[in-house]
Amino acid sequence: MLASKLQLPTIASRKQKKSNRIPDLRLSAWPLFEGLKNVASTVSNLDEMDDTKDHSHVPFVIVLLQALDKWRGTVSAPFNPDPAVRPRYPESFQEKEDFRKLVKGMSKNLNNEINFEEAIREAHLTWVDGRVSDEVKEVLDRVDEKEFFASAVKSEMDVEGSATSSVPAHVLQFQLLALALKRFLKQNDDYPPLEGKIPDMTSDTARFVALQEAYQKQAEQDRATICEIAKALLDECKQASSGCDLHVSIPSDDEIVTFCKNSRYLRILETRPLFAEYKVQDPASPTLSILKPTSFENIPNFDTIQADARDDLQSAMFDPYETDPIQTPLLWWIALRACDAFYDRHEHYPGKHEQELALESDANEVYKFMTQIATNLGLSECDFIKEHLLDSSKGKDLAREVVRYDEAEIHNIAAVVGGVASQEAVKLITGQYVPFDDTYVYNGIASTAGVYRF
Repeated sequence: MLASKLQLPTIASRKQKKSNRIPDLRLSAWPLFEGLKNVASTVSNLDEMDDTKDHSHVPFVIVLLQALDKWRGTVSAPFNPDPAVRPRYPESFQEKEDFRKLVKGMSKNLNNEINFEEAIREAHLTWVDGRVSDEVKEVLDRVDEKEFFASAVKSEMDVEGSATSSVPAHVLQFQLLALALKRFLKQNDDYPPLEGKIPDMTSDTARFVALQEAYQKQAEQDRATICEIAKALLDECKQASSGCDLHVSIPSDDEIVTFCKNSRYLRILETRPLFAEYKVQDPASPTLSILKPTSFENIPNFDTIQADARDDLQSAMFDPYETDPIQTPLLWWIALRACDAFYDRHEHYPGKHEQELALESDANEVYKFMTQIATNLGLSECDFIKEHLLDSSKGKDLAREVVRYDEAEIHNIAAVVGGVASQEAVKLITGQYVPFDDTYVYNGIASTAGVYRF
């Protein structure tokens, strides 16, 4: 049993790679961008297409767009000739099922038309909302334009070399792009810059290339707009600073491309100092006098982070380890933290003395710390915690188990957690993928793990 905590300054992640990334095709955006409309217009009516080979090589993107037009004719939605008015899209479960059936019915021979199988499989792309998520908006709301201007301007002291900006240059560049994105979203109904990449699909070469070029061209136009907005922001910053130099410059083309491609997945990762974690979980710990004191007021959004962490922990209790709930990693983490609390008071871990009475005494003290930590985490009213930890019989069994192992380090468990830790380090160094947030707990007994925010 081992736990690994990730602690680092607040970082903004913009170079994410997601295995479940949704293709950015903008089929539910209205109006469709010009390039997509032009390619879609090359196929007038699939129902009137006699050539079966040609019919089976129409890209599923065009199939879905034509199916949408047909579906709208089957629902009670008054026609509005104004192109600025957003038309109907499938909303209810039944409407979505009807839409898939309609796509299936448009096929001449479904067994021989892979493009229609793809259209049925990707039908959700016609109603999935391509606007930025609330998580992205939360990231953008954290960036204040006035604060950015104040941090970006070099003062006279900076020019003389006796002071530098309190905000690192790479953070200022991110803030600049985030502010540019905020303005872009206002102009584009909350739709972020297009990624410009389309998935593989069954298609004839000419139409696939045309689709690819249409998406790439629109993505380049969106990136150019972001770049123009960023330059305008820098100009405004210079004007506000009466011509002083800035700590930030326009990002490189590669940076802007990366930012735009990942603008749907922006995240801010915040971890707390160990002092703050101890202060909440074990406020009477002697270790607090050793750890660097941190005022909660100096931790940005501490109350919000704490409230979110408690909500996450309570939600995690609704998804225990199915095979054997007692092996849920969070229970064992609380037991391990209780062992730390024991160490803080006695300067050795429980289980040092092998006499039966000593082991039982250690287990009772560890269990006392377990109940205190669970209460301090806001979990004392959780039914799962009541049943498996606050119940003295089950809870003390957990305490006896961690006391029995007496700080043992098993090489295969250490290897697993060491591998996970190195993987997270690579994520942070390369800026690829999203690091875990914030504590990884591995249970070698059941070969299961969990990630929790404390």
